[in-house]
Amino acid sequence: MRPLLLSLPLLFLFACGTDTYLDEAKSASPPATCYQLPTGTHLSRLNAFEDLLMLSYVKSGDPKDTLQTIVLGDDEWSAPNTFAYGENWFINWADYPSVVYVNEGLHGPVFFYHFLEYSGEGTYDYDIKYGQTGDKGIRFESAKLHKDGISAEHGFLSSARLPGGDLQVSWLDGRNTKVAAANTVGVYAEQSRSTGAKDVEGHGHGHGGAMSLRTKALSDSTSVELDNRVCDCCGTATAVNDELTMVAYRDRSDDEVRDISYVVKPHGGEWSAPLPIHQDGWEISGCPVNGPALAASGADIVAAWYTEADDEPAIKFSWFNHTGNQKFSDPITLPGAKPLGRVDVQLSKKGGTAYITGLTATENPDSAALMLWTVDAVGNKKQEQLGITAAARSSGFPKTALFQDRFYWAKTVIGKDREEQFVEVCWK
Repeated sequence: MRPLLLSLPLLFLFACGTDTYLDEAKSASPPATCYQLPTGTHLSRLNAFEDLLMLSYVKSGDPKDTLQTIVLGDDEWSAPNTFAYGENWFINWADYPSVVYVNEGLHGPVFFYHFLEYSGEGTYDYDIKYGQTGDKGIRFESAKLHKDGISAEHGFLSSARLPGGDLQVSWLDGRNTKVAAANTVGVYAEQSRSTGAKDVEGHGHGHGGAMSLRTKALSDSTSVELDNRVCDCCGTATAVNDELTMVAYRDRSDDEVRDISYVVKPHGGEWSAPLPIHQDGWEISGCPVNGPALAASGADIVAAWYTEADDEPAIKFSWFNHTGNQKFSDPITLPGAKPLGRVDVQLSKKGGTAYITGLTATENPDSAALMLWTVDAVGNKKQEQLGITAAARSSGFPKTALFQDRFYWAKTVIGKDREEQFVEVCWK
């Protein structure tokens, strides 16, 4: 374990399920083990890198919120590390901070972290603030990721490591929701990669233009607009494989069809025009707060997403054809009654098996089942219930990771109020 990380004995361990789990190496595995963080924690993410697994989360208190991590190495969780804190953060169940590994510096790992900070009086006026650690430890200084200078919504950030040690970051950008499209031409120094003019009517937050999708490598001085009309509050997904970088998101047509689209950039090349992963045809007048998930390994990329096209809720999964037409295959609809979405996906390095999670409804309207589907390279599917969680928004989006032949998932266990909630991470 790295000297930077202080190790503590594993605490709060207990069995939290008896379901068997089928993977590539074993026919069954023992019941899951879980670890509970202190109360007041929520908004967790998992990030596997090198020989460590990192769990990031927000610890909310009065008056400040704190972005912290714990790290699993040598089967022990570290003491908390604090990356940032503030009293003016935008805290939201679907749009929340992250900490990810970038590369290995001269004296230890380098991390990227981001959080959201209010920039104006509006409910959705907030900026993406970010920072990086240096070789001498954590730097608490932070900068604004975008350069438009407009108090508007900026969030739903996703990221992925690039070859050579850089990081690609993508986000939803609301600069055009405050400025009419006709007045934005030539105003910003940042580049545009939109594929054509789109209707700029209000997008659901009561502003004047449409939400856009932007991306940049951390080393870039400016960002690129990938699509100038997207769904307002569905998470983005960014993935990098051996050949290209991909960003997936929920698009928004003039007719309010909000299917999942993607753009790609071959390493050393240019960004493509947006393409649909699949034309589900989900027409909905407001944002469903249900973005896609991507995972990459070697030359492979897979996608998972939620749709209610034709009034039939479904969680779908598809492989990207990197050797043929550079498009996604016809999707697989994953089995399960009454899916709710909130998907995540991981892709094994050995054997190409995908692990997809999502929520499905239960007989109790206040509860939801956290389901795991495994899909191997030839399309064989298996299904398992990992546990029960709250259906409320405050339970957040369960996040997953593959690490040292184990499958991990993290979620927020809610209480009567925020002070009673806590993050729980489990594995098997």
